[in-house]
Amino acid sequence: MNLKDQNWKNFTTNHLGDWHGIWTKYSPEREVTESFQSLRSFGSNPEETEIVQKNHYAYSDGRRVEKSWEYNQLSNSLSNGVFIPGIESMRAIFFESGHAAWVTTKLKTDSYFGVELFFKYQELKNSVGIVYDQAGSLFTTANIREDSTGFPSQYWSNEINQLPERDFSANWQGTAVTMTPDLKISQPVATQLHWVREGHKTFFLPDGVSISCPGKVGVGTSFTMAANWLVKASEMQQLLVNYDESGDFSTLTLELLYV
Repeated sequence: MNLKDQNWKNFTTNHLGDWHGIWTKYSPEREVTESFQSLRSFGSNPEETEIVQKNHYAYSDGRRVEKSWEYNQLSNSLSNGVFIPGIESMRAIFFESGHAAWVTTKLKTDSYFGVELFFKYQELKNSVGIVYDQAGSLFTTANIREDSTGFPSQYWSNEINQLPERDFSANWQGTAVTMTPDLKISQPVATQLHWVREGHKTFFLPDGVSISCPGKVGVGTSFTMAANWLVKASEMQQLLVNYDESGDFSTLTLELLYV
């Protein structure tokens, strides 16, 4: 199987179905700016070559919003990821485990820029969004805690406010695999948790979710955005997305860490 077909298969194997969740957005000052109930549904034909995605949003004021996209393997599965119609600058890339990212392929001046990082564990999915404004300043972060078994989740809490800190002093060790823009995935290598990064802002969200990212990005300086999820007290998943000095997406790394 070629790499783009494998990427598509990693998508359909892990992400079809109904994902019920809570979507919460935060300001760079860590304040909640919006929180609402969400349902992301992915339906397919029997061959899993055609996908219909429907996002449903339910707000506390009674508003209901639905957005939908249609895409298929023939025209939307590309050599650098899955292309979602109407969002030309981004690609979806998937590990076999279901961990994934929706990445902007290139940082451009005077344009909004962002990524979404997807964690997965059994019937749970947890994604982190990081968005920068047209000047390259951090604009918003977001977290979507989802459960395929229904709503409300038996796992996720109702808490939405951020925590002042989280203790990462334990000796976290594990393995890392890295994907490049051409969808090639490296062999696993040993790694350990590196959390503190110079010039980064850190955000500690409910249910074990943490974000580390620059306060400002721009062409001319390479940078990394990272997020992790404490699935259990002794088990962590971490995703790191890297951009080079030209503003091009360069690597996505998945780390599975234990203590």
